[in-house]
Amino acid sequence: MTCKCAVRTDEYHGWKCSITEGSCIFLVPDSKLCAELYGEGPDVVEETEEESLL
Repeated sequence: MTCKCAVRTDEYHGWKCSITEGSCIFLVPDSKLCAELYGEGPDVVEETEEESLL
């Protein structure tokens, strides 16, 4: 699992998030779970587009 918004860093716990402008909320970045739980990240748009097709 990865996230397009997470960047490896020596700060925080190893990952910086461009959405929160701080640490990633997960120890291992997961954009799908972030979108599901918090409505944040790059996968939010993808899910919305998929729902509109149904």
